[in-house]
Amino acid sequence: MSRASTFIASLPLALAFVLAPACKKNADDSNEPEAGANLLGPSVASADDEDDLGGSGEWSSSDEDDLGLGEDAEGGMEEGPEEAADLPKLPPKAKPVKKCRGRGKKRTCKMVDPKPKVSAAYGVRTLMGPFRWGMSPQEVLKVLARDIEKEYEKRQQAAKSPLEQDRNRAWREEQLKALKANHVKFTSASRHRWGVSLIQYEYEDDADEEMIWVRANPTLKKFYFFKDGELWKIFYAYSLDTWPGKSFAEIVEEKFKRWFGPSPKEKVKTDPETGNVVLRYLEWEAMGGEKVRAFDMSEVHGVIALVVVDGKTEARIGERLPNTGRKEELDESLQDVVGGSDVCYDKSGNIVECAGSDSE
Repeated sequence: MSRASTFIASLPLALAFVLAPACKKNADDSNEPEAGANLLGPSVASADDEDDLGGSGEWSSSDEDDLGLGEDAEGGMEEGPEEAADLPKLPPKAKPVKKCRGRGKKRTCKMVDPKPKVSAAYGVRTLMGPFRWGMSPQEVLKVLARDIEKEYEKRQQAAKSPLEQDRNRAWREEQLKALKANHVKFTSASRHRWGVSLIQYEYEDDADEEMIWVRANPTLKKFYFFKDGELWKIFYAYSLDTWPGKSFAEIVEEKFKRWFGPSPKEKVKTDPETGNVVLRYLEWEAMGGEKVRAFDMSEVHGVIALVVVDGKTEARIGERLPNTGRKEELDESLQDVVGGSDVCYDKSGNIVECAGSDSE
């Protein structure tokens, strides 16, 4: 995997910031949880601790923007996902075909993908970009630090005064410190409060599980999950502002089916005691066993979620699925945990503008 010489030169400095001990905040900083009650779980002290798809359609720059990929994202638009040097070339996609059922007025037709796993594989490669299953938290941190360095270099090139350059340096340091702080381990002893967040069903405490989360842009947060020190799942939480005015069904038709193929499986989970439906979602399965799932979490959490998982790890530890039908009382502290500086939640779980937030 090639890296620009500028990144190689700047990586040691970036890692120094990422792995350095976190600085203490001012006593009046309301985002700093009390000692022993870290909302994010325990920080890691050191490195040692740790068309439509198938048709004639083409990916567009808007697809990259929606996915939250950088303009140079590997496995993305520049070379196409099949060109990743460390991955085998994917077979050609198949054009969707029309299949109909019933007769007369009851006759219904839909487009079906003859090779759904191939279509999904293309989408998975683009969605994951430079990340690979089995990566350690430190390896993921390096990739994320690289993205910060690239943005910093762009800002410095555009800077027109020494004062603006100083602000860019402060921004870089702040981002790298935040990246380190957003690497957490799930332990019950930490008394973290992720248990009342949109990712509350994505992990288990005291099971050697970790997470790194970042704000990719003002409308997208990404959560990287690790089991036994290896990356196995990425959770993409898109705020409703990503596609203003679009319903979940419209987003699926216009975006997700384009990215992963027109033939997802419709999944339903029911309460074993009452038989009531508690969860509906769509699932695409790729050639390598990866699964992509789309969840409408807008009613409770104000987001549309895409989750991609390593099928082999999931087969070993079991499915982790949200409960999108449950109305839950969310803790006010979620504004600091999941909302971050750009997105907050009210007590009903809706995304709201944070008071005094500074948008980039």
